[in-house]
Amino acid sequence: MEERRPNIVLGGLLVLLILLAFSLLIRLERGLLGLILSVIVVIIGFYWFKEIKKAVKSGRPMKEYPLEISEEDDVISLTAQVPGPEDAVSFEVSGKKLLVRGGMGFKRVIKLPCRVKVLSSSYINGILHIKLVKEDVLKKREREQSY
Repeated sequence: MEERRPNIVLGGLLVLLILLAFSLLIRLERGLLGLILSVIVVIIGFYWFKEIKKAVKSGRPMKEYPLEISEEDDVISLTAQVPGPEDAVSFEVSGKKLLVRGGMGFKRVIKLPCRVKVLSSSYINGILHIKLVKEDVLKKREREQSY
């Protein structure tokens, strides 16, 4: 669906330009000045059509926010740059995935090597630090303590 949106926009712009050119051609009965103005409007219209087409094709590049994941024994440490104020930043662990949300509609899904539980987290100056412990290790410890 996202790939069709630029084609629909470009098609709509082309139809609009054609209608504009047609309406200006009707005004050609007014003489040479009408003809000159019509040509200028058509040239400017096609120029903007090409510029908009280029802008839609290239799109706005997504800013890449750095992410670092390290695994030490039973603990997985995650450090990520997340945009937005502290109250807009949140995260959620679901299975082997970590969903991080931030300001300005920022959303990132991070695949983890195994199921985890959150040990600690902090968000300071746009950097999110999360310490995760492997769920298997927690279950193993619980079994050892029950004996």
